[in-house]
Amino acid sequence: MEIWEKNKSSKPKIVVLEIGRPVLDAVKAQLIESYGGELFEVIQEHRAISELEIPEIAKKAYNAIRRASADGSEVWLVLSGPLGLAFTLGQLVGIGHFRVVCYQFSGGVYRPIPPPTRSLLF
Repeated sequence: MEIWEKNKSSKPKIVVLEIGRPVLDAVKAQLIESYGGELFEVIQEHRAISELEIPEIAKKAYNAIRRASADGSEVWLVLSGPLGLAFTLGQLVGIGHFRVVCYQFSGGVYRPIPPPTRSLLF
């Protein structure tokens, strides 16, 4: 959890997208109780969504990230949902607009994904 160590001054704010499969209990156990993040917003649809719903859900998630980071806080993003939603949200957020750390569920625990940098593009 190096990312938390770098930003001890304020709690990271957690934005959770639960699309299809619930993940909130695991997020609470691991990222809130174990690492001290603060739950900021949960966007839920406990069903399969259509491609026509993706833009509106991505807009909701983008606005949650924008509000969570308004005071300079780091945002921890957890997404359980379709690839199209993840990609659309990534297009909205872009590189470097917010301090967002994405978490991947791997080996039974949430692990931070190294954030992309502009140097990755060149």
